[in-house]
Amino acid sequence: METRKLQLHYPLDRLTEPVITRLVTDFDLLPNLIRADVDSAKGGWIIVDVTGDSSKIDTAVDYLLKQGL
Repeated sequence: METRKLQLHYPLDRLTEPVITRLVTDFDLLPNLIRADVDSAKGGWIIVDVTGDSSKIDTAVDYLLKQGL
C-alpha cells in the first residue's frame, strides 16, 4: 500500500464528473480530501491523498490526465 498526494485542477466543463467516486469504484483506491477550492462558475482544484496499490494509483493518474484533470 502506498499513499500519494494529488492536486487535481478542474476546468469548468469537468465539474460534474464523479472523479472521487471513480477513484474508489474503478481503481480501488481510498481517497482522503485534504483541501479544495471549487466554484461552479470558474472550476477549481482539489488536493487529495490516495491510498492503494502503487500500480492502481499509476493507472488512476493516467486516467485523470486523460480526463483533463
